[in-house]
Amino acid sequence: MDIIDLSWWQLGIGFFILIIPALILWRYKTGLNKKLGIATVRMTLQLLFVGYYLEYLFELDNAWLNAAWIMVMVLVADFATIDRSELNRKRSLVIPIFLATFFGIIVIDMFFLEAVIQLPTFLSAQYTIPITGMVLGNCLRSNVIGINAFYHSLNEHKERYRFYLCCGATRNEAVFPFFRDALKKSANPTLASMATIGLVSLPGMMTGQILSGSSPLIAIKYQIMIMLAIFSGTVLSVYLGIRLSNYFVFDERDVLDSSILKK
Repeated sequence: MDIIDLSWWQLGIGFFILIIPALILWRYKTGLNKKLGIATVRMTLQLLFVGYYLEYLFELDNAWLNAAWIMVMVLVADFATIDRSELNRKRSLVIPIFLATFFGIIVIDMFFLEAVIQLPTFLSAQYTIPITGMVLGNCLRSNVIGINAFYHSLNEHKERYRFYLCCGATRNEAVFPFFRDALKKSANPTLASMATIGLVSLPGMMTGQILSGSSPLIAIKYQIMIMLAIFSGTVLSVYLGIRLSNYFVFDERDVLDSSILKK
C-alpha cells in the first residue's frame, strides 16, 4: 500500500492541536507559550529547509557532499551541547566536544553502514543522512546530560575532589566517581528506551518504514540495529567528550577552570 501524502492544508490543520497544550501552559502561568511559538516556527522552517535540501542531496548522492553535511550537523550539535549543558563557549570545550562527537559518529557510521548494512555506494545519502541524524540526536541529548552532570557536580563538590588530590590521587583517579555518575546518568535514558521498546513505544524509524509499506520484520531488524548504534554512539561520545575536554579545563595544579561554567 502506498503511503498517504499530506497536503499543505492538512498539515496546517495539524497545528491546531497545539491550542490544547498552549491553554494548559497559559492557565498555570508557566511563561512557556512564547517559547512554544518560537520552537514551533523554528521546527517548521528548519524541517522545510532540510526537506528540500535532502531531496537535492539524495539526487546527487555524492559521498563528499554527504560527509560535509555530517560535519555541519556535528558542528551544530557541538554548540547546542555546550549551551544546553550550561557551559560557556570556550575553545577549550568547543574543540574537544566537536572531536568527540565527530569521532563517535564516524565510528558508528563506518561500522553499521559499511560493515553491517554493506551499502553498495559509499556513504549513500538515503541511509547515511537519516541514520546519522538519529544517532547524533541521541548523542546530543546524552552529551548534555553527561557533560552537565560531570562539570557541575565537580564544581559543586570541589572540596571532595581536592580531598582526593590531597590524599595522593591522580587527577584521573580523583574525577573517577564524577565520571562514573555522569556516564550512568547519560546512559540510563537510552537503556530505559531499549528495555521498553516495542511494548511501550514504536520508534519513529520503525513507524516510518511501516507507513512507507515495508514489512514489519524488516522494520524491526533496522530498528534493532539503530538502537545498538544509538547506545554505542551515545556512550562513546559522552566518554570522549568528558575525557578530551579534561585535557583543556584543568590547570597545572589540576584545579578546574570555573570560567567554563555559566554563572
